[in-house]
Amino acid sequence: MLLAAVWAGLTLLLLVSGANQPVFLLLHHASHALPAVCWRLLSMAGEWTLVIALLLWRAALVPEKLPRYVLAVVAGIAAAIALKAGFAVQRPPLVLPQGSVQLLDVLPGNGSFPSGHAMAVALMCGLLAGRSHRGWQVAGLLLVALVCLSRLAIGVHWPLDVCAGAAVGYLLAVVASCVPAKRWPRGRQLLVLLLLLSVSVALWKLRLGVPNEAYLGYNLMVLVLALLAWRQNKNGA
Repeated sequence: MLLAAVWAGLTLLLLVSGANQPVFLLLHHASHALPAVCWRLLSMAGEWTLVIALLLWRAALVPEKLPRYVLAVVAGIAAAIALKAGFAVQRPPLVLPQGSVQLLDVLPGNGSFPSGHAMAVALMCGLLAGRSHRGWQVAGLLLVALVCLSRLAIGVHWPLDVCAGAAVGYLLAVVASCVPAKRWPRGRQLLVLLLLLSVSVALWKLRLGVPNEAYLGYNLMVLVLALLAWRQNKNGA
């Protein structure tokens, strides 16, 4: 809950201060000290398909957490879709003067607020860290911050987008953690169906074309994680 409150506080601060655009320009241009490939690779940690594949792999190891993960992901995706459609905020390259933004990846066609990548990675880190060692929680927070920064570096999100996305992601993780850890009667069969769906989506995306190395990388990682989860599920956790 503390991390959700911190990101929500940053969202509120950006909102009332009017610093959204200045902070974006400052961080966007400063981030170009690193190659574009670094930001694209960091950004892929917030891809929903990769996050789902990682949670399914974890669920194959700890089947009792599958209900929690499924409900959290469904709620997260629904929240992202609803909020993006409801606010319909335009992305930086469509608002700022031409030449102000150096776009490092494909510009998504949906709304900017909130960041789905920030929401996904915060949800994942919140679910996986839980009440584990503080070191893991700090590592998760660092990963969330880097993914948020990567979305600014790439040029597709405002600071307000990523802070709000991270806040919602951590909040959903807290709510999902209240779901009792128990095995669903058909949990192993459901896991197989979800793995097949995950693989199908990754293969479909790969068939569409590979715009950059990160796109190829995270879809291949989805396939590897699905294979590992399937083997674990077949052998029994």
